[in-house]
Amino acid sequence: MKNSTFFPFEKNKYFYGKLLSVDDFNLEQKYISDKRRMSNLFLYGAGIVAGMQVVHVDDTTISVEMGFALDSLGREIVIEAPVIRNLSSVDGFKTIEGAESGYTYLCVEYDEVEQDKVYNIAGNIGLAQGTDAVAYNKVRESYHLYLTNLEPQRECLSQEELYLEYTTVYFQSGIHIKQVVPKYIQAGEKFEIKLLVETTQIDYLSFSYQLALTCLNFQKTQLIDVVFDEMLHEKTGSYMITYEAEAVSASGIDGVAAVVPESFKVFLGRKPIDAWSEAKSTVHIIKNNPKDEVLNQYYREAMENQLKNSSNEPLYLAKIYLMKAGDSYMIDHILNVPFQQYVMNHVLGSALNQMLQKDFDKLSDCKQTASGESSQKEKREDREKVLVTEGSCKLKLGIEGQKGKRFFSKEIIHGLGLGRVTIVLGLETGEKEIIYGERDVFEADEPDVLLAAKLNQDKGSFIIGAKLVSTTTLTEIKVHWTAVLHQKEETVQVFEKKIFIKPSVLELGMRESYYLEAAFQNIEDKAVKWKVINNGGTIESNGMYTAPNVPGVYEIIAESIAYPEVKASIFAVVREGFHSDRNGGD
Repeated sequence: MKNSTFFPFEKNKYFYGKLLSVDDFNLEQKYISDKRRMSNLFLYGAGIVAGMQVVHVDDTTISVEMGFALDSLGREIVIEAPVIRNLSSVDGFKTIEGAESGYTYLCVEYDEVEQDKVYNIAGNIGLAQGTDAVAYNKVRESYHLYLTNLEPQRECLSQEELYLEYTTVYFQSGIHIKQVVPKYIQAGEKFEIKLLVETTQIDYLSFSYQLALTCLNFQKTQLIDVVFDEMLHEKTGSYMITYEAEAVSASGIDGVAAVVPESFKVFLGRKPIDAWSEAKSTVHIIKNNPKDEVLNQYYREAMENQLKNSSNEPLYLAKIYLMKAGDSYMIDHILNVPFQQYVMNHVLGSALNQMLQKDFDKLSDCKQTASGESSQKEKREDREKVLVTEGSCKLKLGIEGQKGKRFFSKEIIHGLGLGRVTIVLGLETGEKEIIYGERDVFEADEPDVLLAAKLNQDKGSFIIGAKLVSTTTLTEIKVHWTAVLHQKEETVQVFEKKIFIKPSVLELGMRESYYLEAAFQNIEDKAVKWKVINNGGTIESNGMYTAPNVPGVYEIIAESIAYPEVKASIFAVVREGFHSDRNGGD
């Protein structure tokens, strides 16, 4: 029904012997329809529920897909099949001819069409004077598509109008400047003043003006010099400028950001254009949390606002950008639902809540809390885990080691995997004597040598270098090395799911095999999937790993089949000529 008011609610009272008229049946329909519409409006709001996407078919043709929506009066709009229309055949096309905006909006609104003509046996009683005795038996609920250059009177008809205030600073000649501020801000808090700039002009746009602040501060002043030059940006036609302002510490007052009219200047291609603006935005400075104020304001004023805004406002399906070619227009591109007029149903809301809950759970798992308190909440504490490997190598000095000569070892794999480790070097000076650090501290015989290690983090290896401080008669020196890895191991409460691989470090020769074991924490399903990275050998489903015939450091990963996000990995160090004494090899 096309009536725009819900009240008062009146319904028929039936009794035996009551004579029913056309008005009685119309009243019955109106009562049921108005009740449903009011529920739609206050429980769900206005907007697109599903579908109604606008598709760019060719230069002059669009297709509106099937869909369902609720209008600003709670009436259902249904497009039951895709509609293909030439842009010039859509109502309102003449309004864009001669317009300089460079775009137009495609809107849809509720409509009714009378159909099924029948002869009225009562003649023309109840019909307009001079009409034939013909009436329509049915009214089909339909929709009306049309084009317009006007924007919605109530910003977006969406949730944003509850907490944001949009103010048009300038809208002419394809240039649109809007100012966005929050409706409510807590006293003394900082907030953002956003300027949204859109232009369809080929020439570069620039503008400047002063924004006078009342009960608001910007960098300890009450004036913002707004300056924009499109030449300083990549030309996209859409831009956003942000200024951080601060509310005064007093509450219960309004903060105002007003354009100083005489300062407003607009330029296209460096040429000034005639422009004027007296726009101002208002921010309510409050004592309480803005979220609470939004809720209180809605519950307090929603009914009154609906009665004030009882006129029908369209739904904006798309913003269609146009290119003018002579006397005709061609479609450049299409932006669907430019004002985000959507209705969130319970199914979609529930799905999003579940996704948000999962994200929240992940953040909670990553959050570390202080240790030392015993409670049933999840706790984590960092504990240093030190892994150490050691070895020795001999450096050949030749027949006579001359002072200043340098000598280097072959590449040594330290066995602690990839990444950063600490290498400590010691020089063997006797059968059971090794000197670490500065040799000059101790009175010792030759050799007098400086030692250093060069670490390759990507390969998990290092090279030892030696420089003779004085000439020596020795033909070789023996260097002992120790590699130290400091790991931060997380100790978690028993509720966290984890996998551990035994052993934590694996060292074996080429083509050797070793059985790896996966240990589980808080996982009942013990099934695990094994894999080796970068052709680092093979591993069977039971954990039997066989090293490749190329020495190196290779990563082995164990992944829970029941919980794919739970993984563990170790590094296998494969050495040439090395034979493992571990149990489990073949």
